[in-house]
Amino acid sequence: MIIREATSQDLDELYRLWCELMEMHQAYHPVFGYYRAAKAELRRLLRDRLYEAYTRIFVVEKPGGLAGLLVATYQIGSRGMHFHRRGYIAETIVEEAHRRQGMGRALFNSAKAWLTVQGADHLELQVAVANPAAQQFWAAQGFTVTTQHMILPMIEL
Repeated sequence: MIIREATSQDLDELYRLWCELMEMHQAYHPVFGYYRAAKAELRRLLRDRLYEAYTRIFVVEKPGGLAGLLVATYQIGSRGMHFHRRGYIAETIVEEAHRRQGMGRALFNSAKAWLTVQGADHLELQVAVANPAAQQFWAAQGFTVTTQHMILPMIEL
């Protein structure tokens, strides 16, 4: 297993994994829905994230392709707060066939190391309420619940 930062050559695989993540999450809530016809726009969004100075996309490389990804972002907030240098863990997925083999933990450890070098004083993420497996995974990495993220859709789909 090789954990590395994604490159523009990984874009097809990144998009495939991102779609797999969204497909899985659509069952949890409509907020995770996306327009399949917007492939070019969504790929452009992923490509742009590859070049953001304070974002890294970490991937698990296996023979024949990628088995997982994790997006990490570093953000500086108000110095008036105790915790103001935030490391944010965003989209994270390991292909189902490769789960429970340490890949998710390895992705997280790589992101955590990079965010530590950036100066993060805390890490944050969001987990779907209807995804107990992900909640257990992140709790095992040391995360605890501090708030409940709520959403009110303002349009009908």
